[in-house]
Amino acid sequence: MRRKAVAVTDAAQGLLFAPADVDVEVDVEIGAAAAIAPVSAEALLATLSDWAERGWIRRLDAALARFVDETCAGMSAPALLAIALTAHMEGRGHACVAIDELVTAPEALLAWKPEALAALAAVMASLPDGSVAWIAALSTCAAVCADGSVAGADRPLVLQRGRLYLRRYWNYERRVAAQVASRAAAIEPVADEAGARRWLDRLFPARPGDPSVDRPASGELDWQKIACAVALRGRFTVITGGPGTGKTWTAARLLALLFATATDRARLRVALAAPTGKAAARLKQSIAAALVGLHGHLGAELPLDGFAASLGAARTLHSLLGARPDTRRFRHHAGNPLEVDVLVVDEASMVHLEMMAALLEAVPAGARIVLLGDKDQLASVEAGAVLGELCRDAERVRYRADTARYIAGVAGQ
Repeated sequence: MRRKAVAVTDAAQGLLFAPADVDVEVDVEIGAAAAIAPVSAEALLATLSDWAERGWIRRLDAALARFVDETCAGMSAPALLAIALTAHMEGRGHACVAIDELVTAPEALLAWKPEALAALAAVMASLPDGSVAWIAALSTCAAVCADGSVAGADRPLVLQRGRLYLRRYWNYERRVAAQVASRAAAIEPVADEAGARRWLDRLFPARPGDPSVDRPASGELDWQKIACAVALRGRFTVITGGPGTGKTWTAARLLALLFATATDRARLRVALAAPTGKAAARLKQSIAAALVGLHGHLGAELPLDGFAASLGAARTLHSLLGARPDTRRFRHHAGNPLEVDVLVVDEASMVHLEMMAALLEAVPAGARIVLLGDKDQLASVEAGAVLGELCRDAERVRYRADTARYIAGVAGQ
């Protein structure tokens, strides 16, 4: 499963996810490895070196396969090829490789040029058919932990549910999955639903207060209003949509709603962040302008001008977490969390798997996280498309009955 991050189980209920290892298991009979009769490992390594010279894969990819062959006895060609291509796909932004996709549809998975695909097809023709044999070969490899157990914690690769990972990306994925599942499960009842309804009606009037943003016609569902209602009682929110759909506009109204319903407005700590400095500056400008505009609409009823002025500068994620020179570690982490009640992250599609793991662990468990972005734009530079995986099944709109009742009462939808 390319760019795998987590498996969605309930996309509409504040986005509730389960760790990736809940997927259907691939049962493997380890003894099947003995039946494999592929080309020699040395011939395969020579082929990989040739591909690296041609620029089809990285030298690093071929070197990893050779390292595994040198350190593990009895390596087979299918296992070495799978390991090299897993490293290759990591370099192209994918956290793992689904062995079934690699065996049955390599052209779709790799998207190589015709010459490279023809060379790959020639190699694949001399290797066993079917993913079961490949998985069996990987399962007997001393460099691969076949079930993600602690016993194999020193092995550089992990094979789980038919997917092959470099270990650190498997760890990142599990950390993200655990954080999202925990935060999405933390649904807090809204103490004053009538008050929340009043503020939502004021923030989302029937006729637009901002002519630059289209509002739903009478009788149509107001998804922006619904998003704010759901986020009001959740700790993990994703607001996604294409260009011009009003993601930041909605986020500003969510912040206004949180400010209006806060027990102590003066103590509400909000942080704004984005992967790049340009995106962070644009987020702060848009949020501040929207809040000032709302103040003009609401007047003294809600002092949003002061709230907008109290917001600090938006920061890059590296600056927010406190990047340390010459290390991948940050100053803020689970043991030294950020001092924040609400974190809004724009352009979340650019946040790769490693950064998302660090970010989620650095935010206090009781704080709200709001991710904004378009899953189809601005992919992350490093491995993992977390936002895309979180939003993969969101269009099915599978709200639970209690969520639907809550939305009807608080948002009137």
